[in-house]
Amino acid sequence: MTGKTMSKSEGERLEQGRRRKFWRIIGFILVAGMIVGGVTGYVGAHNEVPIEQTFTAMPDATVIALVLLGAAAFTYGCWAFMKAIDEVELADNLWGSTAGYYAYSVLFPSWWVLGQAEITTEPNHWAIFFLSLAAGSAVYVYRKWRAR
Repeated sequence: MTGKTMSKSEGERLEQGRRRKFWRIIGFILVAGMIVGGVTGYVGAHNEVPIEQTFTAMPDATVIALVLLGAAAFTYGCWAFMKAIDEVELADNLWGSTAGYYAYSVLFPSWWVLGQAEITTEPNHWAIFFLSLAAGSAVYVYRKWRAR
């Protein structure tokens, strides 16, 4: 086999295409988030509005359009991502999603009961949201680390 290069097999070409599609989707999601964040930052900065009042300073139609754009981009990104991944990536995502859901299912009712008993304040939904994301991400990263 002197001087000959081996051509890629069909499986290698399919994997290369899948990988390229995967990174294209990640790029799309990143760009969509940058656009929404850039528009809100631009409007807030040019109206000299504190960051916590950015959305109240915008016209209602603009806020609705940004929310719809963000929701549409997220929905499309999730759909395209699921079509681009293989069964191993799907299993890792399902484990992470399940762990995040379970974390939320334990954190919110527990905090709510403690709040009703006046042991703690009312539940902080942002804290619960980010703790749930952290739990799901930790399980996902653990599965990826374990598989290497």
